Amino acid sequence: MEPTPQEEPRELTRPTHRHRWRWVVLGVVVVLILVVAVEAIALLGARSDLADGRDALQSAKRAALAGDLDQARTSMDRAEASFAAAADGLHDPIGTVARAVPLAGNSADAAASIADAGRLLSTAGAGLVDGLAELPDGVGSLAPHAGVMPLARYAALAGAVDTAHDDAAQAAATLAAAPDSFMPRVIARARWDAQAQAERLSADLDGVASLLQGAPSFGGADGPKRYLVLAQNPAELRGTGGIWGAYAILTLDHGRARVSGARPTQTLRDFPAGRVQDPSEDYARNYDQYGGAGSWQNMNATPDVPSAARAALANYALGEGAHLDGVFAVDPFALQSLLAVTGPISVPGAGSISADNVVDVTTNRAYTAFPGATQRKDVLGAAAATVFARFLGMDEHGIARLRAISTAVAGGHLRIYSTNPAIESGLGALGVDGALVDPPGDVMGVTVNNGSGSKIDYYATRTVAYDVQLGGDGEAIGTANVTIANDAPTHGEPRYVIGPYLHGAHAGDDIPLTTVWCHAACELQSATRDGQQIGLTNGSENGVSWLRDYRTIPAGTTGTLSVAWRSTGVWSGNSSGGTYELTLVAQPTIRPSDVTVTVHAPAGTNIVWTSTPMAVDGATATWRGAPSSATTLEVRFQAPLPLRLLRDVTRPVFG
Repeated sequence: MEPTPQEEPRELTRPTHRHRWRWVVLGVVVVLILVVAVEAIALLGARSDLADGRDALQSAKRAALAGDLDQARTSMDRAEASFAAAADGLHDPIGTVARAVPLAGNSADAAASIADAGRLLSTAGAGLVDGLAELPDGVGSLAPHAGVMPLARYAALAGAVDTAHDDAAQAAATLAAAPDSFMPRVIARARWDAQAQAERLSADLDGVASLLQGAPSFGGADGPKRYLVLAQNPAELRGTGGIWGAYAILTLDHGRARVSGARPTQTLRDFPAGRVQDPSEDYARNYDQYGGAGSWQNMNATPDVPSAARAALANYALGEGAHLDGVFAVDPFALQSLLAVTGPISVPGAGSISADNVVDVTTNRAYTAFPGATQRKDVLGAAAATVFARFLGMDEHGIARLRAISTAVAGGHLRIYSTNPAIESGLGALGVDGALVDPPGDVMGVTVNNGSGSKIDYYATRTVAYDVQLGGDGEAIGTANVTIANDAPTHGEPRYVIGPYLHGAHAGDDIPLTTVWCHAACELQSATRDGQQIGLTNGSENGVSWLRDYRTIPAGTTGTLSVAWRSTGVWSGNSSGGTYELTLVAQPTIRPSDVTVTVHAPAGTNIVWTSTPMAVDGATATWRGAPSSATTLEVRFQAPLPLRLLRDVTRPVFG
């Protein structure tokens, strides 16, 4: 049968139609290959330069901390050259084409932002090194010499720090604006790492700039400044770290430091609760029942150092008729850091005190060696005054002395509060002001106030495990298991050390008032004490919620408190991915707390990045350590790429 004229064209058009689609598909493939090739060329050219720049910055940091400013400057120059080479390649015609392609160009765009930020950070570092190099002894010039703080040198460095802060802030902003999706994970992680480091550096430089601005007034350049120095003893825990057992007055006059003799805080006046102005309504509500600002024994039951310091200053003003300019709270671990630089000291009646034995002597052995409270506090006060006098009077080991101070401050063993707003702002920016604040994201921590009246916390070992499951819309279920092992003896130590002081208590009893801090408002789900269901008191302070238990742990036993709660608004993002940030509330103890944090990402997502090294296994990340003054963990999680694309496309329709 002959085909009709109409049938013949139909048969002839089919292969033409198929060929056209083949050419379209082939064209798309060719374009994709070209895009990938262009981006690969751009990235391969920049990869080694970015790695060299990163390594050079790390080398410069190590050299600067060691005081080798010449090597630090050389490394900064190398870093700047490496980042400049990477930036030039990523901004040349090939790099520009690679970055211009929507989505597919994200990798090159992120790499370019890292290179640009690296140049800014290198410039910031070079400026700082140059500023330090102008000082007569470099970094060591910033330490006190012959008992005098070098106030003029702080002022001379302020300009360089301000400029470096501006560069670091611009670097952080550059990285924050860079894409972080539709790229290989290794590039995304590099971009997140760089952003976190730039933001931290910017905040630190902002803090240092504030400290330098306030340093002249703080050091008495415009007239003598007087500070209340309080000795904290973590063998009898309080919220800030330990009971305030002794005090002295530190005077700074045009940078020159003088420390008075130490006296027991029992020689200061106590007042009925409410007589001394409370630092806040939260403080009054939570702590007036224990004496509040009127009680030197309990005024630092709060973990919020600024509140406790303001209470101390208000009490001192009312009781002693003198207004002071700030507070230094010092524990034996701070003395340990100073003694590591000064070497051992000899104290009449106490013998040789060194970095190896100062903690044991001041928190435990002294109570056996000196049964009388007055003699003991006189001896220990003399020991502390001798350490400070020798440390401040040294001319050598400037860098080692600066490192000792920074170690004590970072560990929460030296707390400083100043009525000078610039100083307090700087400490806050550095995260070492000891303030209890409601941070973005989640918050968790455990603090203990000693309820036994003895020095039993010398024998306590605390373990905290926090397990948090993320889900819902910014929601989480958190479970905290707090274990306190009481290894105290029941005899052989003075009653002052092991008790008992309370009716019905026994020697060696640990009677902790345990507070678990959580994101406001955390809704209690369950609480058990040694496996038995219990109720907890609850409240809040400075926007942070708390749950509290009061119990007895006999000598030689272990007590466990398990608390579960639900909270909202602790993470940001959606079903495609998001970010969880956790701030840990820390309390200095004789034996550092062993804390484990386990984060479970929302269902259908995996953890792709952590700000601090954590053990990551799919949707779970685990951190373990002893929190410092400013321990913050940040975790990023994402769904698999195909699922992210599907969810992102359908979200406007299905929500």
